Amino acid sequence: MTTQHRQSIASGKPYLVVAPAVGVESSLEAFLGDAEFSIDTGGEPLVISGHGVTHGELVRFHEKDAIGGKDVRVWHITQRSGGYVAESQAAF
Repeated sequence: MTTQHRQSIASGKPYLVVAPAVGVESSLEAFLGDAEFSIDTGGEPLVISGHGVTHGELVRFHEKDAIGGKDVRVWHITQRSGGYVAESQAAF
């Protein structure tokens, strides 16, 4: 049996987005609908896949375990200083 090792993510801690969704103009719209991006966790970048929706001035992104799968965690993505920050939220 294969064991999956997921990196530990701190709720509410801002993580720098290092690779937003490709093929879309640089804006929060890159995170809407089915999308994928990477965050800097201090080691290797962690790829986040799921579905994003507009939530006021940010994107609420539901990370999925597979396409159309179960929610893993919820992220709030905001634009800051020419880049993007993703924060894991404790509530679904």
